Amino acid sequence: MQAKKNSRAFPFLLLSPSLVLIALFLIIPLGFALYVSFFRADYMQIGRFVGLGNYISVLTDKDIPGYIGRTFYISILGVIIAVIGGIIFALWIHRANKRLAYILQIIVLIPWVASMVVTALLWRWILNNDLGLLKYLVSSLFGIKEVGLLTNPKIAIYTLIFVMTWRVVGYVMVQALAGLRSISEDLEEAAVIDGANKWNLFWRIRLPLIATPVIISSIIVVMSNINNLIVPLSLTGGGPGKSTMVIAIEIYRQSFTYYHFGESSALSIILIAINVVFTILYLKAVNYEL
Repeated sequence: MQAKKNSRAFPFLLLSPSLVLIALFLIIPLGFALYVSFFRADYMQIGRFVGLGNYISVLTDKDIPGYIGRTFYISILGVIIAVIGGIIFALWIHRANKRLAYILQIIVLIPWVASMVVTALLWRWILNNDLGLLKYLVSSLFGIKEVGLLTNPKIAIYTLIFVMTWRVVGYVMVQALAGLRSISEDLEEAAVIDGANKWNLFWRIRLPLIATPVIISSIIVVMSNINNLIVPLSLTGGGPGKSTMVIAIEIYRQSFTYYHFGESSALSIILIAINVVFTILYLKAVNYEL
């Protein structure tokens, strides 16, 4: 009997270091943020209890809905472009010879595995309107003096979308490529024998069979974009003006610029709620039982 109890406890003993780290760096900070969100907390001094006051304050702020809407706009448009680009790269690599396929996979995957801070600052230098590499090239080759990809409010948001999409397209490509390589060659050959052309082969055979990995990767990319602070903050800082201000930057500003930790905690909890929705969609997509 004692041996049976020990055998049941052994897996939890093995998991205990991970559980302790999760509790220290995830559960406890999350609980503290939830607690602080119900208080007036400026400069890390927890003051009077305000209930839902912080939530009402941030949700009725005239700028916050715009930041949330812009975050979704950037995330959704970015994932659409990433999925299209990832599938195109996956199809190209799937048909390429081994050496070319290997080189292409490395090139496309580099942005995904590289440091976000480094790549965002690199793009900021390339796109700089005064001393950037792109400014030098277009000025030398085409005589264009003004680029303004980071200084024009109407263009800067699409520059941000491009950089964020460039970072994640490799991840979508890997998922789509894994789906393509799991398709039986006999199935494709049978479709070709039945008269299917390349377009029909893609729409009727390949796309339906890679739909699950593409959907899963899309959900993960959307969550990554929604929570991404490093790229927007490093690339544009929310500017010019507020044209690229997203909810993650506003949480950062409320915490470390204005020291309004009550409001920032409330915004963080709202962002967590959004993530929970996408997490449920993810679990449904991979057929986990809830």
